[in-house]
Amino acid sequence: MSSNFYGKDGFTWFTGVVEDRQDPLQVSRVRVRCVGFHTQDKTILPTADLPWATVMMPVTSPSMGGLGNTPSFLVEGTWVVGFFRDPDMQEPIVMGSLPGIPSTAPDSTLGFNDPTATYPSELNVPDTSSLARGTQKYPQNIDNSIGIPVDPYAGEYPKNHVYETESGHLKEYDDTPNKERIRERHKSGTFYEIHPNGDKVTHIVNDNYHLIAGNDNVQVKGNVTLNIDTNCTTNIGGNWDVNVEGNITIDGSTINLNSGTKGAARIDDTADVGDDPAGISAGDGSNKIQTGSATVFIGG
Repeated sequence: MSSNFYGKDGFTWFTGVVEDRQDPLQVSRVRVRCVGFHTQDKTILPTADLPWATVMMPVTSPSMGGLGNTPSFLVEGTWVVGFFRDPDMQEPIVMGSLPGIPSTAPDSTLGFNDPTATYPSELNVPDTSSLARGTQKYPQNIDNSIGIPVDPYAGEYPKNHVYETESGHLKEYDDTPNKERIRERHKSGTFYEIHPNGDKVTHIVNDNYHLIAGNDNVQVKGNVTLNIDTNCTTNIGGNWDVNVEGNITIDGSTINLNSGTKGAARIDDTADVGDDPAGISAGDGSNKIQTGSATVFIGG
């Protein structure tokens, strides 16, 4: 019986450092320099000559048909652990990554380092996200003139579960007792956050667009306040029915109805209705109203 498969030919483990993730096949492979198997001298063994390692994915990722979480999120400089699935040790499989507290800056001239000298990006601090360790490094920086609730961040290790990308996108699922939150943030600063009491804050640093292909139904149990610093245009293709059980108050410097150009008449306005001879009230004696509002105009 052949012994050329794992389980029959021994089981060789390794630890090593990722030096390349630009997989030409785009199947999440990485080049790993393995401790005890590969030299640190890149003149003897360049990064380009390291074997490609397949990355083992969790059972929540099927690794098929583009489903699940792809590609794997190992970066140059990541310490990993794995095993070789062939006796020649040319087919490594990465089982997981190893966090730590980096103490030395990357040296791109040596193996077992990030060739781009990018990682580790911080020294003498844990590889764990500072948000997970209780440091808010992305505080809310928004105009609070409308009374937005204060930032409730009070994350405690190990209760705040953080997913952060290289550019600064992040997700937080914070289970800190009595401070439970959910936050999703774009590197630009746009974010939404659900507070411990269920309040939701959405902050958009640029433009916002909504497109609803079907119907839209909104019910608000409390009050609604809409603050617009500049102009507002509402275009409605059909009818607009407004049913109000209370009063309607419209206050503006000028109000135009139906593209109006003629001033509306109001109680106590001075008007010539044609009931006096011509010239007595500076009118022409006709039945036309000649004066009206200077701020409310009505069209035909």
